[in-house]
Amino acid sequence: MSQSTRLLLNRTPSILNLYRRALFAKGLKGSTPKLPTKRITLANAQVDTKKVSQYQNICGFKQNNNKLPMTYPHLLAFPLHLELMLLKDFPFAVMGMVHVRNEITQYRAIKPVEIMDVSCHFSDIRKTDKGYDVDIKTEVHITGELVWESISTNFVRKKTDMTAALKPHKSASKTQYNEKEFLNLSSSLGRRYALISGDSNPIHLFSLSAKLFGFKGHIAHGMWSKARVIASLQDKLNSDACKVIIDFKLPIFLPTTIQLNYHQQDSTIDFDLRDQAGSKPHMTGQISAL
Repeated sequence: MSQSTRLLLNRTPSILNLYRRALFAKGLKGSTPKLPTKRITLANAQVDTKKVSQYQNICGFKQNNNKLPMTYPHLLAFPLHLELMLLKDFPFAVMGMVHVRNEITQYRAIKPVEIMDVSCHFSDIRKTDKGYDVDIKTEVHITGELVWESISTNFVRKKTDMTAALKPHKSASKTQYNEKEFLNLSSSLGRRYALISGDSNPIHLFSLSAKLFGFKGHIAHGMWSKARVIASLQDKLNSDACKVIIDFKLPIFLPTTIQLNYHQQDSTIDFDLRDQAGSKPHMTGQISAL
């Protein structure tokens, strides 16, 4: 990638300013969307240990001063994702994007005192019968070593020339898991997580603000849900080097109680999040030791 396609940042962009810009970003018109080739890098990133402790607490991780939670680097990358989607040649409106899939690979534990270079770029776009899936790849390097990477897939609804594929017949029975635990989510969860993560999207804050964007009420952050699952399951693998792949399903409206269901086989755990009754899926995924 040439030097002209790189943007180097020395400090984290303001989330509030990014959301303000996102409200007015309309995207480009055209039948064949193309993604910007620019790579955005936040150099010499350091974490606030107090915020890390707060993050551990709200996501259910054990307090640990020696390593970051596996999902924490996403907080550093999220403003860069918004910067990418606010580039003038990005073809879609940011506020229409929906986070539908997330994959994280951690090659070793990251210490809170370590200085990181966080780099993001668009890695793929796929046309579907309902719109487009857009992948953002994030890489975290420490003194040149790749220690963490992720792929966040965002979906935008848009008319395409693809016809809908026939859906396979759904079995009446759902996947059975050996283990189950219930999680109680308060109405204030989204506001408390927003203060720590910086993701202050109105759909997560209050019922009224969420209704302005077409939701019947405010919903939990998807990345909080992923972090909460990892907090419960990663220690069972006895490995800091892990890969976690999840697909977001139905939104989690707050307040509520949800089920975490899982089954472990050797160094792999399959899991899902469902509503309290166990009938509606919120998230499915797998965590594996490397």
